[in-house]
Amino acid sequence: MEDNSDTDSIASYEEIHSRRQDQGQQEGIGAFKLKEERNIERLRNLVLGDKETNTELPEGEVPDICYVLQYKGLGGRLHDVCRSRYPIDVPLAEGESLEQPPESKSVLEIITKVTTQVIRQGPPGARQPHPPPPPGNPYQGYYGDGPVGYDDDDKVEFKIANIEQTSMIINSPYLINALKAVVEYYPGNSGFLAETVTLNAPYRLIYHHLPALRYYSNHQPAAHDEEYASLTKKHINILLGYIQEKHGAQFGAEHQRHSSSPPKALFRNVWMLYKPGAVVYAKHENSNQWAPYIVARCSSGRNGECRVDCWNLTFSNETFVRTTETFYVDEFTDEAAISDLGVIPARFFCGEDGGESPAAVAERNIRLGRLTWELAKGPAYMTYDGNLVDSDSHSNRMSHMWQSPVNTAGYMSGRVVVDCEGFNRFGMGVPGPQTGYHPGQPRGPMVFPNGHPRPGMGGMPQHGNNGRHAPPPRDPLPSFGASCGCAACRQAERGVRPAVFGPEFESAEPVSDGAPTSDLYYLVLTKTVSGFILGERRWGHFNVRYLRDIQYDREAFKHLVLDEDIKRTIRALIGKFASDGQVTPWPKDFVKNKGQGRIFLLHGSPGVGKTATCESIAELAHRPLLSLTSGDLSTNSLTVEKSLEYFLQLGERYGAMVLLDEADVYLEARRARDLARNGLVSIFLRALEYYRGVLFLTTNRVRSFDAAFTSRIHVALHYKPLTDADRQKVWVNSFERLERDGGGRVHVSVATREYAYEARDVAALAWNGREIRNALQTAVALAETEALEDHGGHLRAVVKMSRGFKNFLRRRQGQEDDVEQADEESEDIELYD
Repeated sequence: MEDNSDTDSIASYEEIHSRRQDQGQQEGIGAFKLKEERNIERLRNLVLGDKETNTELPEGEVPDICYVLQYKGLGGRLHDVCRSRYPIDVPLAEGESLEQPPESKSVLEIITKVTTQVIRQGPPGARQPHPPPPPGNPYQGYYGDGPVGYDDDDKVEFKIANIEQTSMIINSPYLINALKAVVEYYPGNSGFLAETVTLNAPYRLIYHHLPALRYYSNHQPAAHDEEYASLTKKHINILLGYIQEKHGAQFGAEHQRHSSSPPKALFRNVWMLYKPGAVVYAKHENSNQWAPYIVARCSSGRNGECRVDCWNLTFSNETFVRTTETFYVDEFTDEAAISDLGVIPARFFCGEDGGESPAAVAERNIRLGRLTWELAKGPAYMTYDGNLVDSDSHSNRMSHMWQSPVNTAGYMSGRVVVDCEGFNRFGMGVPGPQTGYHPGQPRGPMVFPNGHPRPGMGGMPQHGNNGRHAPPPRDPLPSFGASCGCAACRQAERGVRPAVFGPEFESAEPVSDGAPTSDLYYLVLTKTVSGFILGERRWGHFNVRYLRDIQYDREAFKHLVLDEDIKRTIRALIGKFASDGQVTPWPKDFVKNKGQGRIFLLHGSPGVGKTATCESIAELAHRPLLSLTSGDLSTNSLTVEKSLEYFLQLGERYGAMVLLDEADVYLEARRARDLARNGLVSIFLRALEYYRGVLFLTTNRVRSFDAAFTSRIHVALHYKPLTDADRQKVWVNSFERLERDGGGRVHVSVATREYAYEARDVAALAWNGREIRNALQTAVALAETEALEDHGGHLRAVVKMSRGFKNFLRRRQGQEDDVEQADEESEDIELYD
């Protein structure tokens, strides 16, 4: 019984405590609301005062433009203070400064949001007002013993501390429909689907469409009746008049800067240059190439810089898709030339050197964009002469997750196969001992991003953890074009107007889809394609500007110094392999099952023309030549199979002639005790068994071949050592090629020719073809330091150096032979003892 009484007592205590707490909270809330009402009244009196223009709008009156002042209270809540037909003059507290951005007040309602400052007058050390409560509970901290803060209203000074934001509410359906008719693309707006439209200062959407609104005002659709057209024009003119009154001077001055020579801009107005949907030029961080982009949005960055989100079209997984970039224009003082900015509008961009017109730049990019589209359809055999595109700046961006085995930047001149789709399949697994990587191992992702801007102008995009921001989102493109939303226009059009960006801007496959018809599409299409560099056996990214059709050397085979019987045999065999220059894989019916590829063995001493024969045949057949060495394939039996399979697949894909130079290491006879060697030979035999295409093997050690290879070789050509007559032909051909390739800048004197043909010291060296080529290249290098003429003295200097080197080798070889003989005799003596 006693326990029950205790329990009841405890329950009664908690209930009484709860009621007292609730009562205290209600009293605190009531006091708080009373204080807020007093603050609003003080603010109304402070703003309206005795000014005639600051008069409260009578209830029920609806002017064309209504100005509203809102007060941000202690809890972060907004309260309407007053509504007026005139602009409300907001007096800031003394000592407070506000850097006014270019703002525009729009038709119907202009909302100004302010925060206040409460200063309690009293002796030093007096209790200061309590800080505002958190937004989640505006009354927290104000109940209990009553509201904490100022106690005596007569000792409180109430001031406006800051104008937080000015916004525009468009209530007119006529103006909203006019905006629907002129705004084609502006990510971030609501699409004007609601009954009212709210825009925040500085009303960039309105500014960027002022010319279109002026035109629309006087050229409305025929479906508008007289009354509708009149009201629409009136509301547009109200907006245009207000903009002209408040910001006409500012905008006019900026337009004069844009029209000056050279065009200039102020940083606070730089956003005017970047209208969403317009074309701009920017460049990647690791590239000096400017590229066209579409502006998606323009905003302020974290550190006050101007952030420009853009997109263009890049290749990913057999499809061209939109890829986003963010560029930054760093803050600058005074005026700056627009051409010095990191992001330049198309109408101000005059090419990389400033010597082209904007129209010429656009025309060139459209032409290159069409070439990109065609190259993306499939492999293309071309020549490249220019700087490669760094993998860090290549599309970012693209979905390719690939790291090059070597540096991908720098100048490159040579034959390439453009193969965007093949890059996705083969680019991640380039074999080679230079990287310690072999096919099948994973690779790290690319580190993206896009050049070096001029000092203070910014322009580079920043992505990832080391950048200023993550990549911008890819906003959906509008599904239909801009059109008035009134009932009469919808009925008259009876259909959806096409959007400025068609569906091909979201996704287009060059192989299966028809070519786009829009020049804008090709303008912003990437000018970078990926492909395989034949001479370096690696993948790279090419600027289509430096790609050219191949000019085949029709004289290469003719000038080949080779036995005439062998040349006739080669010419007869090569006819069926000839191509029209288009890259196509070897036909499937070319090989039935296995063992029906064409394998050529070229054997003979070094420098007699084996490699030159392969190069000449490839030129004659108009096919790529994929030249490999043991360094490309490795000699490790654990990895050579995948490496060999990788390159042979590329050879089949490109219809290329594959050359395995100095193939001795793979063709040597197997030995019972050398299991590694046996595995290497077996792997190579199996690859040859199923290879579909033309393969050349060169060697100077045919006697060491494994017997199993003889049944797999279709044509074996033996190259004899060069005779003196052969060497003279090589000299003649080399001199002719030198003068032809020199384009009239190089001349070989008669004295040089006679010395090469007749001098005994030259004949005594018995140079092979490769040594003659090297000697001539060295002589040309010496001539370039004096004049572009190769006289006898240059070639004599090379002959002298070569003769000295060969004499040294002979003496060295003789010494080594003597040492080896002495070692053998010493071993015999030790054994005898």
